Amino acid sequence: MHTAGIPFFSRPYSEWMSKPGWFEISHEGWRRVSTHRPVARLLLEAVQNALDADAPEVRVALGPEGCVIEDDSELGFADDRLIYTVFLSDKRDDPCKRGRLGRGLKELIAAMDEAVVHVVGTTVSFLESGRVEAPNDRTRGTRIELRRSLDEAELAEARAMLRMVIPPKGIALRVDGRLVRRRRAVLALSSCELETVVIREGVERARMGNTSLALYTPRRGERAHVFEMGVPVQPWNLPWHVDVGQRVSLREGRDGLSESYALSLKAALLEAMIHRYLDRRDLRAEWVHEVIARYPLKGSVLDAFVSRAFPRGAVLGGTLHADDRARQLGAHVIDASAITHGAYVAFGRVVETSDDYVRRRSAEFGGEAVEPDAVQERFAEAFRWVARRVAGRVVRVRFFARDPNDAGLLEDAVADADARLISFNVRGSLRFEDILEPGTFGVVLHELAHLDTPEHDLRFIERLQLLAGQASRILAEGGPELADALRRGDPDRRARG
Repeated sequence: MHTAGIPFFSRPYSEWMSKPGWFEISHEGWRRVSTHRPVARLLLEAVQNALDADAPEVRVALGPEGCVIEDDSELGFADDRLIYTVFLSDKRDDPCKRGRLGRGLKELIAAMDEAVVHVVGTTVSFLESGRVEAPNDRTRGTRIELRRSLDEAELAEARAMLRMVIPPKGIALRVDGRLVRRRRAVLALSSCELETVVIREGVERARMGNTSLALYTPRRGERAHVFEMGVPVQPWNLPWHVDVGQRVSLREGRDGLSESYALSLKAALLEAMIHRYLDRRDLRAEWVHEVIARYPLKGSVLDAFVSRAFPRGAVLGGTLHADDRARQLGAHVIDASAITHGAYVAFGRVVETSDDYVRRRSAEFGGEAVEPDAVQERFAEAFRWVARRVAGRVVRVRFFARDPNDAGLLEDAVADADARLISFNVRGSLRFEDILEPGTFGVVLHELAHLDTPEHDLRFIERLQLLAGQASRILAEGGPELADALRRGDPDRRARG
């Protein structure tokens, strides 16, 4: 379509969208949509209008026959049509105003049997017979009278929701005559980057904006909620109320956050709080793991989580063999079956797997090969004899030199079952001059058991028990002479003798 030579979609948005008479609204349909929303949520629409108008005092009275909301704002309604014209709004580009698109008050009125709205100079009545306007002598503020039967459950929900509101400083909110006490924030976070909503040419548009987040402790019996500038939006699974200082992104129906926004808000809290305000117990919470699994966090946040939530030397679980070997080398293995795939992928950005850890540490533990001295030669000969007689294995022996790693871990010996090779660290704690010293002989039997299985599983335990029993029998039968020969590294001569 072209008009005056200008392509249709090249014309200003406000021009091609402004088509008086194109559509009509079904009053019954509008009423059905409005009555679907809880009364408590609808009443908040009127309260937030009063808060946006900076009314010094807002009063709400609830009863079984209806409700009254009244404020003493100096501003009031700039245009009476704002009371009854759906989607007409005077709130434009300020994301620090709570309402949007001129729906809330109209939905509240539509959900009632009758309503009367008193604004400065005009009273608008919504009756069974239609809408009636009449002049009045009101000089400030707005009074909204709502008539509809409300049961006890609806009234209780409305009172609880209204008393949860966090009024701005300088505004008093009273519900059934009781002043709603201001909460004291336990933490205030500034300069958090979050999506917000602006209204331009009657259309909601998303944009990023810096805002503040205030955290409050829920009162006894309250569920933690997300708030939009003091007005509760929805409950969530965090331990605190969180009040966002700008418009939030709502899902269709406007009774809750969009899923993506809720996740972004949790991520903003985690990023802002993890370095100073969250302890290890906090980091075990479901919402923290939800963010890690689903949100692209900065590497510094993941690093901070790992360093605070897991012991030093944490690695991601991999194969069973690698997990077991990593534990032998001193690592804390994060059980892969206990975390989500998303969390595993996220941690993989900052934590190595047990397989990678074992490959790296095995190369390190290879150490510098050394030529054994006379004492170590005798030890090697005695070890080979024990391997043959106790374990029924022919093995090779090598010696290496390595100092403790940065974590203070010093491995005394390493078994390579495939190569049938046992390596001993000459800088470890082994007593090479006395193979039967309890700590040294325990390492000897431990490494011989690993020739049958690399894991520390039931099979390993059973093998180690068998070797210990076999060694005890042989040493008992050989007596002191065999023990002395083993220490000298010449047990075969004692055996032949």
